[in-house]
Formats: sequence, C-alpha cells, structure tokens
Amino acid sequence: MVVTLAVFWPTLGHQFLDWDDDRNLVNNPDFRGLGWSQLRWMLTTTLMGHWIPFTWLTFGTDYVIWGMRPFGYHLTNLLVHAGAAAALYFVARRLLRAATGDSEIALRLGALAAALFFAIHPLRVESVAWATERRDVLSGLWLLLTVLTYLVSVDRPARRGRWLAASLICYALALTSKAIVMTLPAVLLILDVYPLRRLGRGRAWATEEGRRALIEKIPFVLLAIAGAGMAVYALRTHAAEMMVPQPLESRIAVALYGVAFYAWTTVVPAAISPLYQLPRRVDPADPAMLASAAAVIAVTAVLLWQRRRWPAGLAVWLGYLVLLAPVSGLVQSGPQLVAARYSYLAGLGFALLVGAGVGWLARRAEGPPRAWRWAGIGGVVVVAGLVTLGTLTWRQTQIWRDPETLWSHVLSIDPGSSIAHNNLGFAYLQAGRLADAEREILTALRLDPEWELAHANLAVVLLRQGRLAEAGEARVQLGYMLLKHGKYEGAIDLFQKEVASRPGDAGAHNNLGAALLLRGQVGPAIGQFEEALRINPAHEKARRNLAAARQRQLGR
Repeated sequence: MVVTLAVFWPTLGHQFLDWDDDRNLVNNPDFRGLGWSQLRWMLTTTLMGHWIPFTWLTFGTDYVIWGMRPFGYHLTNLLVHAGAAAALYFVARRLLRAATGDSEIALRLGALAAALFFAIHPLRVESVAWATERRDVLSGLWLLLTVLTYLVSVDRPARRGRWLAASLICYALALTSKAIVMTLPAVLLILDVYPLRRLGRGRAWATEEGRRALIEKIPFVLLAIAGAGMAVYALRTHAAEMMVPQPLESRIAVALYGVAFYAWTTVVPAAISPLYQLPRRVDPADPAMLASAAAVIAVTAVLLWQRRRWPAGLAVWLGYLVLLAPVSGLVQSGPQLVAARYSYLAGLGFALLVGAGVGWLARRAEGPPRAWRWAGIGGVVVVAGLVTLGTLTWRQTQIWRDPETLWSHVLSIDPGSSIAHNNLGFAYLQAGRLADAEREILTALRLDPEWELAHANLAVVLLRQGRLAEAGEARVQLGYMLLKHGKYEGAIDLFQKEVASRPGDAGAHNNLGAALLLRGQVGPAIGQFEEALRINPAHEKARRNLAAARQRQLGR
C-alpha cells in the first residue's frame, strides 16, 4: 500500500476535469450530503447511463467531509485503489497456493509481485486519477473481496455458509458500485476448474463437491442478472447520448481489437492516451483490426492446445475475456474505441501470472547454486520492471492534472481527435484564452462539421470576443443542426434565446417559428412568422413558412 500511495501521490493536487467531472460533481448539487433527499437520488438516478448507488454514497461522504475540494475526492480514489491492491495480495496468495503448493516465502513474494504489478501499472492511472472513475476502483475493491471471501469459504467447509453470505454481500456492493462486475460468476466457475479443481473433467454433477460448486453460483448469478438488468435500464435511459450505433461486424472488430490492445499495452505500456476516439466508421478490414483478430484467435488456439500442460494460462485468458466482455464494445457506449480504465478488472489475471513467475523464481532460488544465480538475475529483472512501471505511472499521473494538460496530451498522441480539440478549446475558453479557444474549436469543426457541442462552444467564444453577428450566425447554424437531427426542444430553446437577445431581428423570429412548426406547435409558429413579417415585410422565407403553417392549420 505504501508503494501505491507514493506512486499516485501527485493525483492529490489535481483539479476536477471538464470531462464528466463537471456533470457528475462540479455542477451536480444532488449528491452533496447524506440526507434523505440525497440518498433517494443516489438510489434512483441513472445519470450519464449508470446506476451506481454505492459509488454515489462515497461521493456524498466525500462532500460531507471535504465539501467540493478536489483533494478529498482524489484521496478517496487513491485509498480505495490501495485497498484493492492489498486485497489482491491475499487473493493471490490463496490462488497461488492452490495452483503451485509453493513454500510460504515463495507465496508471499509471488503475491506481493502480483499486487504491485496490478497497483502501479500505468493502465491503472485513468481509474485512479480521474475522480469520476471512482466506480472503477470501488467495484474492483469489492470484486476482490468477493473472490477472497469465496476462496475462504472453499478452504473452511465448516463455516462455508457464513463466508458465502459475506461473499454475496461483497458482490452486491460491487454491482452497486459499477455493473461491469456482472460477469464475475463465470470467473468463479473458472476458478473452480483451475486452480481450485472443484470442477474437473466430465460432468460437474458427478461429484458432491462439483454439485455444491454449481449450486453455490445460483445466488451470484441471480445478483448478476439483477445488476445487468439495471445496467441496461440505465443505459437505455440515456441512449441518445451514450449509445454509438455500429453494425454488428464493426462491433465484433472493436471487441477483438480491444482484447489485443489491453493485453499488448499491459506488456508494453507506452504512450497511453486518456482518449482513443472511435472513428465515425469502423472498418473491420482495417489492418490493425485484422491483426488484432488474428492475434486473439491465435492466442486462444495455442492456450486451448496447451491446456493440459499449462492450465493456468487458459484460466487467466478466459477470465480476462469474461471480465472484459461488458466493456468490450459489443454493446458500444460512449465515444471511445478502447479506454485504459476498462483494463482495471480484466488485468487482474495478468498480475497473477506475474506473481506465479516470481514464485517460480523463488523456488529456483531454493535449489542448487547455478539455479540460484539465474533466480537472482530474474529477481533483478522483476525489480527493475516494477521500478520502471512505477516511474511510468508517476509520469502518467501528471497528465491528469488539469483539463489543458489532459487534452494537450491526447492531441500529442492523436492530432485528429475532434473531441480533444473541442475540449482543449473549452479549457482555453475557461482560462480566457479566446484566440486559442477559437482555433481549437474550429479545428474540431473541420474534423466533425456537424458536432452540435462544438458549434455551441464556438458561439460562446465569438460572443466573448464581442463578435455578436458571427456569434448569432453560429447559434443559428447550431439550431439548424438540432432541427436536422430531430432535437426540436433544443432548437426551440436556442432560438428563443436568439429572439430574446435580438427581438428586432426578423430572421430570429422566423427560425423560432420554423422550429415550433416542426414540433407541431402551429399556433405559436404562426405568431412568430407574423412578427417576422411585421419587422420585415419583404422576408420571403417567413412569408412561405407562414403560408405553409396556415395551410397546415386549415388541414386539421
């Protein structure tokens, strides 16, 4: 825990970000406190497509203690992550003991290496340094406690019922922290096969222990179904902003790409970006997609072939695929192709492999002098690798310091990210650097000409610069786009603001009338067209729109 705290210490000086932190925390008064109104909101909200009442409870506790000081929220994230690392140490000791039967010193060294590899890997930074991603570290902690109590129940048959009940409680808390843990029952079954060997070859019902192992999973499965149902409900309530439509073949390609990406980045954690933006069209025949699919299929085939010789490899790989499945992209939500935070749970198995490797080195060190020397060399390599990971993670935490640093780093890796250009422009806008803000937002619009948020931000920048006519035109273009995409309420609200700011502009009244007419509000639309013609009798569009509105009124 001390090493984890030291590596992530810079995050305690970080700000809230303009990337979900603003909606979840900065501009959200509903979570602030632990009163009945806040608790009711936490239990029922699906803000941004998530049902995470336990995570909201921790945010509410932070507010009671710290108010809105970012330090406290980042401190909680870090402490929870350190707790998850400590829980992994005890999980790893039990799993390694079941798999290898090593001496106690070898088990301790292996478990320590597994916990450190997981805790200080650069892929963990996004989950820890981003206040919004409290749900990652919290669900990870409860998932590990679920597994730990489950393993204790297997080792202590006399008190199995009590430990299973504790495991179920931990699992319920994990599900209410983030539904990503919904596939955990399948992981427990994998552990029952290897290394616990409760389920083996042939029919699982053939032995009493096998039947017990399967029956024990029923309450876990029921909880998982309930959690998955709530996750689907939450996602559907925000489908317009969360769901990114992609054909099935593209989603399969994205899923396979992600499987390869997280595994590769675990081995080579270089140039990790906070955002890997999803292309407008995913081409399954793209070389990167094909290479990823081929690599995943090849690794799976080799591990199946070698399952008797190396069962641990297949168990880890299957667990990795199962834990990654909910965020693999098969059901695409959000603008990301892949995201480092999605490896938080899926990467646990790789950490166990590292622990097993260190345990093997410890066994070699107990052998003859020649083997001891090679074990010593291997130990030096392991220590050097962990130091390297810690250094990379320390540097990666700096990227999350503030919005300007964050989005500048994204653009250093992917200059074609429209989201990063727009968000950097917004950060400049907040800092009063209006020329820089305009440059970045215009770049975002060149990359994505119909992005409504970028048009809105451009209008604000122009307004702040005193370029009122250009700002008005930018808002009008935004309104047209909203109408084009069927977002009538947003267009009406925008055009009403235009009329309020420019009551003598016939064009503003005509635009509002057109939006009202498309919304089906014929009477108010006619009033706006008539006002436009009163201001400017020669306004041809208003005249045509008025005629169409009256004809529609008569047609009723």
